[in-house]
Amino acid sequence: MDNNMLILTIVTVLYLFMIGYLGYYGYRTTKNALDYLVAGRNVHPFVMALSYGATFISTSAIVGFGGAAALFGMGLLWLTFLNILVGIIIYCVYCIWQAHQKNGT
Repeated sequence: MDNNMLILTIVTVLYLFMIGYLGYYGYRTTKNALDYLVAGRNVHPFVMALSYGATFISTSAIVGFGGAAALFGMGLLWLTFLNILVGIIIYCVYCIWQAHQKNGT
């Protein structure tokens, strides 16, 4: 048991150190509000699509799953899952299309 606690403590301290370093690095490299809010507009569209997908899934899981299960029962959750999947696919295709339009390819 003591060995497991030591490993957990080391992993936790390393994790906290990494998070602290990333926060300090972000603090030092952020020059204005544009850098903070939209990363200076230097983010690849694929990363933006992943961020949107994570936000969409999180919101749908919290609001959509609970509401659908409460209103219609657990058997209708396939509709919520399908909605999330289609939403992510459509947005990813849209982001890729926008990136190609922006780059002129």
